[in-house]
Amino acid sequence: MMPEDEDCMELNRIRVLLVDDQRTVASQIRRLLSAHEEIDLDSVANAAVAVDVARALRPDVILQALDLREEDGFELLAAYRRTSVISEVPVILLAGTFGAGMRTQAFERGADDFLESVPEEVELVARIRMQAERRRAAGETRRVRSSLEDANRDISRLKARLEDVTQVSAETIGRDRAWLESITELDAELNAFQNFDLLLDRILVRARRACDAESGVIFTIDGERLKCRHIQNDQLEARGDRHFAQAIDRPLTMDTVAGTVALSGQPIRVEDAYRIPPRFDCVYDQGRDIATGYRTRALLSIPLRTSDSEIRGVLQIANPGGESEPRGFTPEDEKVVEHFATLAAVAIERTAMTEALVLRMIAMAEVRDPTETGAHVQRVAGYSIILYQGWADQHGIEDEERERNLDRLRTAAMLHDVGKVGIPDAILKKPGKLDEQEYALMQRHTVIGARLFKGMRTDFDQVARQVALHHHERWDGAGYPGPIEIEAELGEPKVPVHRGLVGEDIPLFARIVGIADVYDALSSRRSYKEPWPEEQVLDIIRGESGKHFDPELVQILLQNIEEFRRVGRRFGD
Repeated sequence: MMPEDEDCMELNRIRVLLVDDQRTVASQIRRLLSAHEEIDLDSVANAAVAVDVARALRPDVILQALDLREEDGFELLAAYRRTSVISEVPVILLAGTFGAGMRTQAFERGADDFLESVPEEVELVARIRMQAERRRAAGETRRVRSSLEDANRDISRLKARLEDVTQVSAETIGRDRAWLESITELDAELNAFQNFDLLLDRILVRARRACDAESGVIFTIDGERLKCRHIQNDQLEARGDRHFAQAIDRPLTMDTVAGTVALSGQPIRVEDAYRIPPRFDCVYDQGRDIATGYRTRALLSIPLRTSDSEIRGVLQIANPGGESEPRGFTPEDEKVVEHFATLAAVAIERTAMTEALVLRMIAMAEVRDPTETGAHVQRVAGYSIILYQGWADQHGIEDEERERNLDRLRTAAMLHDVGKVGIPDAILKKPGKLDEQEYALMQRHTVIGARLFKGMRTDFDQVARQVALHHHERWDGAGYPGPIEIEAELGEPKVPVHRGLVGEDIPLFARIVGIADVYDALSSRRSYKEPWPEEQVLDIIRGESGKHFDPELVQILLQNIEEFRRVGRRFGD
């Protein structure tokens, strides 16, 4: 088994091992990384001892030249993969004189990324950080699976005991099997989700289903606050009462059930939420019940505890069997929900790491371009989700595909302008209008952003490339960059760089993010302008239907303007 510290890298430090026997390349990379204190760079010039050095250092990322004097670069890559303690360390290959023709072979041999030459500083740092974060995510995935195996063994033993009891009902056995299936299904879903909000909603659904609970919430700890934006209630949903789903934000104290569970780390299981036994020294907040006319009875509240015993939140479910035919939670229910909570906590931690990488990349862009703020990208992501939901409704997209696309789109939308890290400050921060040469240079941020995701092989990376590259296209073909090959040399900037893509040739997600980005730019305050009145913004959007924007998406925006307003209020500057 890999040592625990192998998977628990210090979040703010990245150890990189450079393997290259050419001093000029090593010096260049050391210079590019020298300003980044979070990156610890070690180098080895003798490729023959590279594996032994890697075993001793246990780096987070290996950056290796393919063109080595004394060793075959691919054989060295294979040697890493055969060595247990470093077999899963991401390897970025530098092609050098071998050129781009080796790209396919590099990935087939097990490389995690491939660079034709030493890139600019921002791209090199971004790729190193991305691989380090993916390694952290892989470690969390292993912990999830380990916890899942424990859960499956426990549930299987419970199922076997129940089936051995001849008087037990078929209904009880069926329910126990359903528990096992729910936890097994959750494993695949946890590994597929990258979006924090979608992930928590799905966890809550599965946990409630396992115990036939009518309602439930997931609280997350945010500093000294306890927040809840994941609230489900089948009865109130069927009634059409949406007020129950309003977010909760309260101080993290021992006064309430959820606060007590979060701070003590101990579960609470009671028959009646309104009559908490004195030994718990807390009360159930009845405010939501009073507002909706609902009656919470049986209550089960479980801490979300990570593998290092950190409490990340609380999973709380209520009313098994429903409000009208209530029953209590059993010890078996508690044990099953504890498994869900454990898996959920690990998955939340892993997902938070991915989101941290996204926010760091956004922060890099924000340093260069003050308009590219965290609030701006959160709004663009929120608007994009609304537009896709409307489009999916009109096109009959199945739930599974819809959730997968929502997950990828939200993160890709947040990274739509990350390529601005490669644009000079003189252009990004110029107070006046750009001239043609400067505008042509600015257009390059789309290609630079897309290149940050080249060589990656997940569905998300494909979406992120499309959005970064094409979110400035226009429906009428007057946008940019058009049908460009991101691997090609950019050459001297010219206006226009290319004839843009037209209509549905523009990828759907890029069309969505394009209209969301413009809506937010017009609606928000900038250093050079005040926010435009909403009606003026909508007049512009209507007028550009069929010109700048996909007409179908314009109609969806106009039909969902109240949802847009809510996103704007939630992520205000």
